[in-house]
Amino acid sequence: MKRILARTLVSATIGLAACAASAMPARAAVTPVTFGYSDWIGFAPLFVASRKKFFGDYPLKFVHMDTGINAALISGSIDTADLSMNEIITDHVKGFPVKIVMAIDYSNGADAIVSTTAIKSMAGLRGKTIPLDTASYSELLLAYALSEAKLSLSDVKQKDMPASDVPAALLGGHVEAGVTWAPNISLVTANKKFHVLYTSAEAPGLISDSLVAKAGFLKAHPKAIPAIVKGYLEGVAYIKSHPTESYEIIGKKLGVSPASAKAQYAQVVNPGLAQMKTMMTGEGSSKVIPYKTNVEMVSKLMVFQKQLTDSQKVDWKSLIDTSYVDQVK
Repeated sequence: MKRILARTLVSATIGLAACAASAMPARAAVTPVTFGYSDWIGFAPLFVASRKKFFGDYPLKFVHMDTGINAALISGSIDTADLSMNEIITDHVKGFPVKIVMAIDYSNGADAIVSTTAIKSMAGLRGKTIPLDTASYSELLLAYALSEAKLSLSDVKQKDMPASDVPAALLGGHVEAGVTWAPNISLVTANKKFHVLYTSAEAPGLISDSLVAKAGFLKAHPKAIPAIVKGYLEGVAYIKSHPTESYEIIGKKLGVSPASAKAQYAQVVNPGLAQMKTMMTGEGSSKVIPYKTNVEMVSKLMVFQKQLTDSQKVDWKSLIDTSYVDQVK
């Protein structure tokens, strides 16, 4: 997809009119920035910022894609995207110049392991078949939760399944536990035979979303990402100061009611500028798992999945460019 840059056209006339026109300051070109995404409540500030025109000369153009986001970014069909950490690592290993340029959100209960009430702890999952979307962060959440119980993925039997199908597998009695995310979690726990066994709120920062762009786009449009970061932060503030209007905007974008949008939003955290920098640099004190640790954990998981070899070491700093966030005050 070729992006068309809007330009200010000035009609030149003869004499003084031409002189006056040339003396006027040039208006900045408006550069739409395409963002590939799938439905997720964590993008709420971006939805609000777009509606309120907080991005200035770099308006965000949303491109909804259930699949193929990574391929679209690599091919240049879209400018920016939200990619999972394993996709970012894979791109890096393959030599594709993609960079994390902004932390968007982290799950705070929106992802969970749900089970029958007969299973009281993570230890009770030993030997169980666990349906989950193995292409998502669900496997990372499961691995992390199992490790806290002194278990590993080798102690359970994973079954690859779309997150939206996990409730049916549980409610149909086919399995005793599964990993999914909102709003699927509430579909399961509405049945009193099931409960939440472990949530992402117990591992803040483990499941995060990031704005990613290719080096070529960043070089061609150095002011785009700072404008998006600034607009995003204004969006976060607007949700807090104008909740009723904001949840209407968010709900419309996600195809849910404002009440549902509000309930879902309570299960994610959109970091402010200071926390965003801490997540991206690993510097400073925070209870949130930084990208440094996240990359290490995802890399180990990818080795377990045989997506990486032990010799393919990934330097977490090579995946992140904090210079654009640093420009925002």
